[in-house]
Amino acid sequence: MATVDLIPAPAGDAVTFRLRRSRLWLRMALIFIPVFLLVRGIVIGLSLGEWDFTETVIWVLLTAIAGATGAVLGAGRNLGWIRTSAAGLEFAATRRHPVFLPWSAVQSVGLRFTGPLTELLVTPTSLNAATVAAVSAWTPRVRRRSGAPAFIVDVGLMTPGPSALLAELNRRLVAHR
Repeated sequence: MATVDLIPAPAGDAVTFRLRRSRLWLRMALIFIPVFLLVRGIVIGLSLGEWDFTETVIWVLLTAIAGATGAVLGAGRNLGWIRTSAAGLEFAATRRHPVFLPWSAVQSVGLRFTGPLTELLVTPTSLNAATVAAVSAWTPRVRRRSGAPAFIVDVGLMTPGPSALLAELNRRLVAHR
């Protein structure tokens, strides 16, 4: 059961955006397999000796990448999610504490970067307005943005997508101001 399922929705109109494990794995595979094949082809084309140091390094790097992929996929129940409702905005980055902010405490929201690396920046009016759930996880990611603290959530691979998420957040913010 995911962390988002353990926390009851504050309102009946809640909309949830989730990071799907299968989508994450597929994207990582679509990125790493062509890179591996390209590098492997270059190495085979350049190899002149029987024992190739470059090939050994590549296999070591690929093992490290596969291990990192396994670790990300092993996050399992603690993948990132965002839930909006009339009560406010709830979110948790992968393996991080869930945070709840009422709409009156959300100063701004915005996206940073594009594609699978897209991040959502949620700037609260005050960090004291945020309620952090007491579950076993790391503390939420916070970064200073123009002197103000902002929570960071990776949303590039969330379903239905970052643009739909931003549209929903802007709709909610406008309705509560």
